Amino acid sequence: MKATKDQVEARGVSIIVISFAEPHRLAQYQKYHQWPFVILADPKRTAYDAFALKRLSWFQVFSPATLKLYWRLLREGKKREDYSKDDIYQSGGDFLIDRDGNVLFAHPSRDPADRPTAMKLLEIIDRKLPPATPLTR
Repeated sequence: MKATKDQVEARGVSIIVISFAEPHRLAQYQKYHQWPFVILADPKRTAYDAFALKRLSWFQVFSPATLKLYWRLLREGKKREDYSKDDIYQSGGDFLIDRDGNVLFAHPSRDPADRPTAMKLLEIIDRKLPPATPLTR
């Protein structure tokens, strides 16, 4: 999403990442990754429960698709991160929520590699939301 962040924001949409990691861990991740998004900590997993994001099985976490993704990232020179005691079994997801709190799109991930592409999310935004009004200064 980093590469398409400007396109998303041009549509009047904000990207917010919610993690179950403790705030001090998120600060470490942010310092290392420099993500250009708002990142919120949800260590009690309230949002995860609200969106019915379940824990994955060992076979889901280490699915062929996930192993293929990790192999590709290693070939691209990405370093393996040590998530130490983080819960690798917690599923994630991608959601599009309007300003009124209506869920316009929900994609709970079946495994760590199961994510819609940024282009797919842009298509959904264009289909579900009215065009953004340009900001005037």
